[in-house]
Amino acid sequence: MALIGKIRNNMWFVFVLIALATAAFILMDASGPGGFGGNTANAAVGVVAGEKIKQMDFERAYQALFSNVQNPNAGREVLWNFMIEDKIVAKEASKLGMSIGEDELDDLQFGTNLSPIIRQNFTNASGQLDVNQLQQIKNQLESGGPINPQLQQFWSEQQKQIKKEQLETKLSSLAEKAVYTPNWMAERGFKDESGTVDIAVVKIPFDNIPASDISVTDQDIRNYLQENKADYELEEENRKIEYFTLEVIPTGEDSIDLLTQSEALIATFKTTPDDSSFAIANNGFLTPLYLKAEQLDEFYTDKLPDYEVGEVYGPYILGNSYQGIKLVDKRILPDSVRARHILRNVNPGNEQQLQEANRIIDSLENVLSRDRSKFAELAEQFSDDLSNNIEGGDLGYFAQGRMVKSFNDICFIDGQEGNLYKVRTQFGVHLVYIEDQLFKDRNPSYKIAVVNTNIIPGKETQSVGYDVMLDLISSYPYLNELKQAAESNSDITVTTSPNLDINAYSIPVLGDGSASRDIVKWAFDGDRNIGDVSQTVYEYTDPIIYFTNKYVIVGLKEINEPGLPLPEMVRSQVEFAVLNNLKAEKALNEISGTDLTSIAGDYGVSVDTLTNLNLLNTFVAGLGNEPKVVGTAFGQGIGDVSQPLKGSSGIFVVQTLNKNIPEQASNISLIKRTMAGTKRSGMRLALREALKEHHEIKDNRAIFY
Repeated sequence: MALIGKIRNNMWFVFVLIALATAAFILMDASGPGGFGGNTANAAVGVVAGEKIKQMDFERAYQALFSNVQNPNAGREVLWNFMIEDKIVAKEASKLGMSIGEDELDDLQFGTNLSPIIRQNFTNASGQLDVNQLQQIKNQLESGGPINPQLQQFWSEQQKQIKKEQLETKLSSLAEKAVYTPNWMAERGFKDESGTVDIAVVKIPFDNIPASDISVTDQDIRNYLQENKADYELEEENRKIEYFTLEVIPTGEDSIDLLTQSEALIATFKTTPDDSSFAIANNGFLTPLYLKAEQLDEFYTDKLPDYEVGEVYGPYILGNSYQGIKLVDKRILPDSVRARHILRNVNPGNEQQLQEANRIIDSLENVLSRDRSKFAELAEQFSDDLSNNIEGGDLGYFAQGRMVKSFNDICFIDGQEGNLYKVRTQFGVHLVYIEDQLFKDRNPSYKIAVVNTNIIPGKETQSVGYDVMLDLISSYPYLNELKQAAESNSDITVTTSPNLDINAYSIPVLGDGSASRDIVKWAFDGDRNIGDVSQTVYEYTDPIIYFTNKYVIVGLKEINEPGLPLPEMVRSQVEFAVLNNLKAEKALNEISGTDLTSIAGDYGVSVDTLTNLNLLNTFVAGLGNEPKVVGTAFGQGIGDVSQPLKGSSGIFVVQTLNKNIPEQASNISLIKRTMAGTKRSGMRLALREALKEHHEIKDNRAIFY
């Protein structure tokens, strides 16, 4: 009661707190992605050529196209690149009056001019276009009835991809048609390709040039960076981390405990009536097909011939697990089957269609049971499988696994050559005629089930590893101290990352995933300083077995601002190249005269003679990739000796001994077409990259992901 009284006597203070909290909430909301007067629905993950990519639209597309991918960050990267290209292509196409009409879109989705997107997304297991599935979707979309929301959303996003791909094709086709090769260029190209030159050359490797009086200063490095600005200038800030990895490895005690578990599991495996469910529930598998001995792991084939159906072998160690194997069945099966079929399509859940399909198939079966010769004629008349009905429903010869399970089982396991069978699949109702069953041999095929007990670290082992890393970051809050302590532990690996940008989601050795993305987000936090150590122990999970297989702690090593880096940041990276440049300057000033033998003697090297050098092949045996050497040899007269020139691997002096340059091409028109075709082949990608550079792109993804 006393507390309540105090609150009543100081209500002014409570109102102040409420007002401050409200203001803080408003400011926080305003500073978020939506901003003042905005909301998250209007927040933009990026802006392309002045047009927003709304976060809501980005998420909707991601859920429709990538919700099932294992790596969400990789999916978002693919989607981001598509969306910026889509915005740019649409903008440029609009300027030129290009568009995709409804008839053209329909043809790209279902007609004779199918989009590559459709062909990629609707390919069956045999690598062929799944015409039946595509036709079912078309019927569903055009029926006006209720449509699966997921299919509707996927199809909507796919249409955007189809339109973008087609518009980009039109744009690149327009650019390709502008490519022209004039006669003089074709003549020059022919001479460059066909001409050869013979040379005498002195190569003075950089290592042969004394460097005792040369030191690499910061100014030398600055000059080098300026000269090679395209290779070193950063458009956006990047950062470098140092990370310390402890692999979590099972102990001997862990292995013994797991062996005991495996023995108990296999004892139950011997008596279970449902091999498939039991194997799958225990990290194993049941082979979906009957496999010959040579198709199985060699370890299994050594055991199976001596086993009876139902017998179990194990536990044994295979890889990093204890396994048990059960021989589920053994049969002699054909290696391939030739069959024909008549299909009546049935949409999922449509009972009326199913009844009608059964009626037609039953009638056809009655006719064909008396006269198989009519099968081709009836297939052409009644089959809904447009891919082969005009061929009498002939599927040719196919191996196990080519067809869906129920169809496969009739052809290879339950059916006999010469008989008719009615089969139900997800496509509808089939009438199958097995024309031929081929046997390469009469060796048995096996169906096996395997149970698996993974040899992984126990909870206590994982906990000990976590504690080791936690102790390190608790004791050493700065990177230099942490590194010294970590290097004294032989179980910990120290690694320096390459430069990482703000949207990076993959770190070398560690791979991709949420932990790597969290590390990058930590490194780019606005308050982060060089030398800081994250107070989080990051956990990485085995992608197959799902246990913690490594613990990682990190520190921030470098912050590289946009522009050219400071000399101290790249000295270790460029010092060798800068030193070679300084050696080259020294040698170029010292070398005089045109006597190759004398020049070679001064540096302890020899004069080499090289023949048949070609201008388009600048890699020369004995010299390496030296375009300056080859170009100089072609550019000077026969007998001329070049000034000393700096190449990629040393200093060179070149004398041109002989040239073989053809006078004129006889097939100039063919050369023109070939040169133009080469340019056109890379036009699409070149145009795409050029348009990206031409338009301003603002990337806000790091705010959201």
